[in-house]
Amino acid sequence: MIIDWQHHASPKVFFDRRGGKAGAPVMQNGKVNLRLRPEVYQIDMQLDYMDAAGIDMSVLSATLENHDDCSITGEFYAEVMRDHPDRFAGLAPCLPLHGPEALAELEHAVTELGLKGVVISPQNAGEAMDSQKMWPFYELVQKLDVPIFVHISGVPVGYDALEADWNINVTMTREFDVASNAIRLVNSGVLTKFPGLNFVIAHFGGGVSSIYERVERYVYSWGDRFWEDQGGKAPFAQPYKQSFREVFDRLYFDMAGFEGGMNAVNCALTTIRPDRLLFATDYPYNFSDDPEMVKQYVENIRALNLAPEIIDGILGGTAAQLLKL
Repeated sequence: MIIDWQHHASPKVFFDRRGGKAGAPVMQNGKVNLRLRPEVYQIDMQLDYMDAAGIDMSVLSATLENHDDCSITGEFYAEVMRDHPDRFAGLAPCLPLHGPEALAELEHAVTELGLKGVVISPQNAGEAMDSQKMWPFYELVQKLDVPIFVHISGVPVGYDALEADWNINVTMTREFDVASNAIRLVNSGVLTKFPGLNFVIAHFGGGVSSIYERVERYVYSWGDRFWEDQGGKAPFAQPYKQSFREVFDRLYFDMAGFEGGMNAVNCALTTIRPDRLLFATDYPYNFSDDPEMVKQYVENIRALNLAPEIIDGILGGTAAQLLKL
């Protein structure tokens, strides 16, 4: 079974509100966040694409900017799931720091609408994922026992050095933000404090494998000073290098964002356990025009020098377990 972990959908009202024109840029904080794709609300077209690409099920998600849109999207996903129970699973969009109503809406989406998890951005109200302001959200998700999909922040804040007269935001800033927050979850102790949480980090963790060994080296060579120099405290026990690896290995990572680039896959496999990877496409923003490219990506994954059961897990088995399908 092939499950596409990162597959985007939104109600038509959002497309219309943003101008309703295919290819039109959607601006946020003076930057292009995305370009409109009508497929995002055309579920019949998505099903046709999935059939052509050989995708059995897709996990629907969207990262949003206001609370009302989260509840509208949750209802939309619940309807799609009712209409196509074997083809779609929805994740509830949530703004964790919006207040008690955001948490109440999330609980409603999971317990009453039947959504299978939650999707958030790495930044929420300008806070990183290790902010203690996130604790009530983490406590609720741990109680609900559903996965947290960490997608991207459309336009992350606090990266003034990453400004350019080309779209460095989409290509680099977002990815750095994702990678930074993946490491924050480990070294700040979020995963230690909330042992029941399962995080799926988008885009191979923003390419976190390229810096993993550097972070690990300093955790090992500096020991306590790695935290104490900044006024912190190690969240896990010595030996720190081994403990860092054990906690990092609790994270899951999806394989979207690079449109099937096998260099990215092979880089990820240098530091990410293959049983923590989940096949994903980022449709309709990646692989938007040619389902044959998705089929080729699947074949390239099948050709990796990994055990068949690991390949099956990557392509869908691990996602099915996380979503309790």
